[in-house]
Amino acid sequence: MKDQYGRTIDYLRISITDACNLRCRYCMPEHASGCGMEGVGKEPLLSVEEILSIVRAATALGITHYRITGGEPLVRKECVELVREIKAVPGVQSVGITTNGVRLASCAKELKAAGCDSVNVSLDTVDAAEFEALTGRNALELVKQGICAANEALLLVKLNTVHRKELHARELVAFAEQVQVPIRFIEMMPVGAGKSYVGPSNEALKTELEQWYGARTPGCTAGDENDRSGGEILIPEGNGPAVYEKYEKLSVPVGFISAMHGKFCKSCNRVRLTSRGFLKLCLCYESGVDLREVLQKKNASELQAVMEQVIFQKPMEHCFERPNDMTEHHLMSGIGG
Repeated sequence: MKDQYGRTIDYLRISITDACNLRCRYCMPEHASGCGMEGVGKEPLLSVEEILSIVRAATALGITHYRITGGEPLVRKECVELVREIKAVPGVQSVGITTNGVRLASCAKELKAAGCDSVNVSLDTVDAAEFEALTGRNALELVKQGICAANEALLLVKLNTVHRKELHARELVAFAEQVQVPIRFIEMMPVGAGKSYVGPSNEALKTELEQWYGARTPGCTAGDENDRSGGEILIPEGNGPAVYEKYEKLSVPVGFISAMHGKFCKSCNRVRLTSRGFLKLCLCYESGVDLREVLQKKNASELQAVMEQVIFQKPMEHCFERPNDMTEHHLMSGIGG
């Protein structure tokens, strides 16, 4: 479907929990509200059937690409079932998952069998001590095992790295090259606990990478996911805003998601569903609609009509460069990363 600015909206990110088994300082720090047991003092999570009702309505509107997020989606026991059920909805083209990787090793094969198309693994350091300091958990080896297991299951794997001032990019790129997985650097956004961090520009990082790895060749931004079956790592095409480049001395592509210094709102194709049923139009604003309330009061055709009306009103662009104008003040884990 089209929004009011003529953009095609075909991608829905679905948060299935706001709980997480890590405590990353820029996302869900230990001291922040909302870090306790999920469901305490809150509305219950959307059920599997409620999520599927929303997916069916979204697919009827032309939304065909889905990504399961959290919190940490793999802490919810129905995660694999949800992937399977969503992929079975007529019209759905792709279902991916974004995870911290801690539980990935134990379910990578199940995810593949369920029809999962891709797995994005969040990884901000490959130093064990720094990982524990950043996440509050001694779990780096579990994450590495999860990445390897997903590779072995022939899932399309990408690494997501938040571009912090303390970033050791060269070590992360070396790891990506070692495991033959593309890596994407994501500029820090002033959402939730991220407001306390000042993130560098991806443009400066591109210059550093060129000094280390030779000339860069621009790649692609969006399209269908590439097939791994041939063994060669190609420029990975996805449904999001990443821009990929190849470097002369690297065999894996490097992606850049530059919300702050490379605003891509003109081509934004996504909306988000929180774990408790709120359909969000933009990370920057609270605008949207409570779909749980709609589900309880209306039938499927009316649900679809409400979603169409609300998505049409998607804002033109974010205002991250003007934090005082933002109306979204929840943690990223509560919104759906």
